[in-house]
Amino acid sequence: MSDTIYTADFMQSFPQVLNNDETMRIMGIVISEELNKLSYQTLLAIIYANIDLLPEAVLDILAVDFKVDWYDFDYSLEEKRRVIKDSWNVHRKLGTKYAVETAISAIYPDTKVEEWWEYGGDPYYFKLILDATYEGVDPDKHQRVLERVQYYKNLRSVLEDIEYVVNTEGKAVAHVGAGVAGIYQNVPVTCKAYGV
Repeated sequence: MSDTIYTADFMQSFPQVLNNDETMRIMGIVISEELNKLSYQTLLAIIYANIDLLPEAVLDILAVDFKVDWYDFDYSLEEKRRVIKDSWNVHRKLGTKYAVETAISAIYPDTKVEEWWEYGGDPYYFKLILDATYEGVDPDKHQRVLERVQYYKNLRSVLEDIEYVVNTEGKAVAHVGAGVAGIYQNVPVTCKAYGV
């Protein structure tokens, strides 16, 4: 007997009396082969658990079906997977620090939000601290962050600053924030390199 449905020999359960009829036996073999094919297709129904295996076209469809309004079809495949995985939690906690951190982490993993009371700022202001060590810093990604923050944050909160942090671990870094340092769309941007 087989261990799983995917390796089952369906002919083992074929009645012996029908096995004597050549037509019935051939029909049983054909049906058995089709059942084996169908058993593998059941894996496609397990969508959420298989997000890391799904092709990009299916991820794009899921983003529409799951109403992931902040989804960007220009994201890399890995970013798309992260956005889809985190969409349920972001939807449940939209307008919170958690939603902003989780959603922006699809673009820059290890994103941190500092609330105004954590750094001594004005009430209802916050800062984004983005780890650009592995993702890099470029104006296109920065623009995506700005657009998405407006969707994730609560209405009264104001983005005061975006800080890009790069941990170089002893390696020299040139142009850490090239193209985005300074003030970009009325949001100050700072870039820091640690470990130089």
